[in-house]
Amino acid sequence: MAVLEIQLSKQMIDWIASSNGISKEDLAEQVMPKKTDKFLSGLVSKGVAEKLAKIGGIPFGYLFLENPPHAPKPKIPDLRQSVEAVTLGKDFFDVYHDIEYKMEWYKDFLKEIGSYDKKNFIGKFKFTEKLNHQKVADDIVNTIDFDQAKEARSTTIDGYFSKAAKLIENVGILVFKNGVVGNNNNRRLNTNEFRGFCIADEVTPIIFVNGSDALSAQVFTLFHEIAHLWLGVDGVSGWDTEKKVEAFCNRVSAEILMPYKSFFTAWEESLSDSIYYKVKEVSRLFKVSDFACAIRANQLGFIDGHIIETLKQEALKKIKKDTSGGSFFNTLPVRNSQKLTNIIVSRAMSQQLPLREAGALLNVKADTIVEFYKKRAS
Repeated sequence: MAVLEIQLSKQMIDWIASSNGISKEDLAEQVMPKKTDKFLSGLVSKGVAEKLAKIGGIPFGYLFLENPPHAPKPKIPDLRQSVEAVTLGKDFFDVYHDIEYKMEWYKDFLKEIGSYDKKNFIGKFKFTEKLNHQKVADDIVNTIDFDQAKEARSTTIDGYFSKAAKLIENVGILVFKNGVVGNNNNRRLNTNEFRGFCIADEVTPIIFVNGSDALSAQVFTLFHEIAHLWLGVDGVSGWDTEKKVEAFCNRVSAEILMPYKSFFTAWEESLSDSIYYKVKEVSRLFKVSDFACAIRANQLGFIDGHIIETLKQEALKKIKKDTSGGSFFNTLPVRNSQKLTNIIVSRAMSQQLPLREAGALLNVKADTIVEFYKKRAS
């Protein structure tokens, strides 16, 4: 018996792929791997059409619209301009709405305990082309009490992010790092889509870092986002160097993680004759990615854009599994902010917050809250 086939528009297939941050070829491999040519022409079975509706997050009937639904726009500015950036898809919006839900709960909590104060560092500096990035970097370092030489020397790349995030959370900024949507390991976040975002709320500022990125790249994104907060400019970031605000935040992050004097000395003392391998050697000293190191070297006039582009393409290919701390119970507070997780679990176990609500906030079942508490206490 012949399988009933349905004709969909190529525009609809393009939209579903784009809204999920993947190419239409990748979508074809996902739903019709043995008949990709037919899929790309829009000819699919009813079963595949049902899968597409589910993937696109739309009712089945929407597949037959003449024009695809309009892509939603984020509430915060989209600051990505690079050619590799793909349309922000369902994964991003689900993550953003989850973070927004947590932020609103945290605001209510602060009001309840009488600690609803504005952070004076949010928007402390107004971005202009004359603003000195060194001044902003110094203010961030002094505010969070970050000693680059000490921290880089005394920890591994794995631990570097955690130590920096703790200092940042100490001043009232919640830091989230996740490589998937919620706790769903089948929904990996795409670094081509975004590396991080921040919400420059004066009371509850937020930083989110895409944990799918290489460990050595995550710490650069962390400080890139904190630079955004100091400018009072929230948004979705991708380390883009063509947009002036993004380039400025790159300079701030680079100055914090690779201070000029230390970087200059390390560059001069490197024994490598190849610029390419010199970048890789110096990046290991500062526990940053090769791409971040190349950005810094270019800022100081040590290399040209050709090497940056080479290392950028390498970075885009380095896809890692979300390893935010090994076991699920180590990963949970990293994904949900160490500080916020501690508050939620503490209130749940003291019966000030229903276990069901605590579970919803941390994207787990109510029983998992109790189990997490016992593991942490043991």
